[in-house]
Parts: sequence; C-alpha cells; structure tokens
Amino acid sequence: MTHAPRRGTAPWHGRTSTLHSAGPQNQVNVAPEIIRGSVAALPRNVYEARTRFYRCASHEVLGADGYALLSRYFARYVLPQALMSSRMTKLQCAVLSNIIGRAERGVCQALQREIAEEIGAARPNVTQALKYLAARNYIRAVGRGTWQLNPLIAYKGNGNEQRGFLTELRALALENGFPDNVVPAPASPGRDGKETPAC
Repeated sequence: MTHAPRRGTAPWHGRTSTLHSAGPQNQVNVAPEIIRGSVAALPRNVYEARTRFYRCASHEVLGADGYALLSRYFARYVLPQALMSSRMTKLQCAVLSNIIGRAERGVCQALQREIAEEIGAARPNVTQALKYLAARNYIRAVGRGTWQLNPLIAYKGNGNEQRGFLTELRALALENGFPDNVVPAPASPGRDGKETPAC
C-alpha cells in the first residue's frame, strides 16, 4: 500500500510512485490484526462485535493537498472560449490555475513573487494578470498575498461547505457583485481594429 506524502514535503517533480493493481494478490486482510488489537478494549459482557471495513485509496495522483472541484461549465465553455478567442492569455490562465491549485476553502495564500516563481513568469506580468482576473470576479484580493477564489469557479471542500461559503459572500453585498457577477472577458480587437463579439 502506498501513501501520499506528508504536507510540507517536496513537490512531485522527479518522484516516482509504485502503483499496484487492485488484484487479490495485492490485497492484504488486516481485519484479524485489528480485531486482536481491539478485543482487549471490549467490555467483558460483550460476546460478539461486528466491524465493517472500508478501503480508502491513497491519493498518489492527486498529491498530498487533495483536489479542488472545478466548475464543469467554466472548464467546458468559459475557459476554452476565452483562450481560443485570445480574450485570456496563457499567463492569465496559468495564474488562475495556480490559484485554484493553492486554494483552501476558497482562499489562496500566495505572494505574487511565489506565483511568478512557480509558473516561470516575471512578477510585474503576474501582477497584471491578477488584476485582470480580479476585474472579472474570478478572484478577489482580500489582503496582502491573500486571494479569494470565486467558489462558483472552483472549490476545495464538500458541497455544504461551499454553500455556506457562498452564503457568507453574498451577505457582504459587494459592489462588484462577487461572486455571482462573473464579468465576461473583453473582446480582443480584430484585424480591422473592431472588437470581436463577446462569448
């Protein structure tokens, strides 16, 4: 059985994992060992105890930080169209992806310098990309090095947590309409200088 790395360990670059098939030859029955270890803790008047075991697979591919659920609508329609129509640059997409990967309960703690180093971009360019994403309510600046990811785009956590987080945000009644008012990316100028239609 393989285990995901602990928090704070090095990134996955250059690391190899041994993946085993799910066949019977790689399954270990740990029930007898667990029963032997817990039988002494049972009250004396208990003659029978039934236990149900569930197997939880280790997140070898997802990594130690788990995963964030990405809006299927955003991933299928908004982001591809924005990229194909040049309304969103590769840099802006990279910055957004980095924030999605970092966000915990809708909040990303990262200095612009850290984001720039991870994606291999100049810090001033990352600053401009963050402003672009914030102007469209994909993210919201809430402090130095703290970014709030729009939970309608991506969220790490279960549905009840996401709903509670959305309720808190909507109660703020922010002037820019965050999180519900996701502004479309502006049309890029065509070859004749006129703007192309919005998505």
